[in-house]
Amino acid sequence: MTNRYELLAIRALVCALFTATMACVVMAQSSPAAPGAMALTPYTAPDKSVSAGVPSGWSVDKAEQTVIVMTGPHGERVLLGTTLIARNAPFQLAEAKSGAVDISMPYQAGLGQKLTMILQRTAATTGQAAPQIAISSVTAIPLSTALGQCGRVVADYTGAHGPTKIVALLCSLPIDRAGMYKNVYKLAQAPMAVAQQSAPVAAAIFASYRIPIDMLRRKLAPVTAPVMSVGPAPGDGGQAALDAAECFDLTVLRETPRNQLPKKCGGTAPDR
Repeated sequence: MTNRYELLAIRALVCALFTATMACVVMAQSSPAAPGAMALTPYTAPDKSVSAGVPSGWSVDKAEQTVIVMTGPHGERVLLGTTLIARNAPFQLAEAKSGAVDISMPYQAGLGQKLTMILQRTAATTGQAAPQIAISSVTAIPLSTALGQCGRVVADYTGAHGPTKIVALLCSLPIDRAGMYKNVYKLAQAPMAVAQQSAPVAAAIFASYRIPIDMLRRKLAPVTAPVMSVGPAPGDGGQAALDAAECFDLTVLRETPRNQLPKKCGGTAPDR
C-alpha cells in the first residue's frame, strides 16, 4: 500500500514532468521539505539547444542536442529530453547497437512496457545487473495521433544503487517508413529515503526546461525522411512541421489547458 510519504513524492514529481505551470512551481516553493531550495541558476548548453535551471548543490553532467542530465547531492538524477531510436521489432535485451538504432521494441507495446524495456536495456548496456521494475501507473496525455503517443509512467526501480522512485513522461513519436521511431522522455529518479525532499526540486527543474522551437522541430522529425513525390506546397515553408513542434511544445512540454490551446493543437482558443 502506498503511504503518505510516497504519495507526496509521486504528486510533486508527476506535476513536474513536462510542465511549466505556475501550480507546480507554487507547490514546489511552498513545500516545507526544501526551504530555499528553489533558487535555480539558469544554465544554457554550449550548443544553445536547451536550457534549464540548476539547483544549488546539483551538477550538470551533460548538456547538448536538447538533452540535459543533472545529478543531485543525495543520489537524485534528472534527465531532460533523452531520445532513443527504436526499431519496431521484438525486444532484445542483449542486442548490439546497430547504426542509429538504440533498441528493438514493438511499437504497439504500452508506454509502461516501453519504459520497462528502456530501463532494462539501459542497465544492460552499462554493465549493470538486471533491475527490478514495478510499474505503478500509466496516465495517457491527450495528443494528436500525428504527434505520437505520450503518457506519464510512475515506477519503483531497484538497481545497483538500491530502491528508487521513478516518474517519467514518455512519448513514442510516429513510426516512419523504415519501421523506426523516436522515444523522447523526461525522467526524475530519487532514492526512496530522499524522494519527498527531492520532489519539489525536480518540479522546479522541469518547470525551467526549454527547447528552442527550431531545435524541437528537428527533435520531432522522423528518423527516416518521408518520400516526397512532389515538392512542398507553394508557400508552405515547412509550416506543418513548425505547427507540429509548436503543438508538442504547448501540449506536452507546457501542458497548456485545452481552453488556452489554439484550435490547430486540439484546443478551443483561436489560432495565432
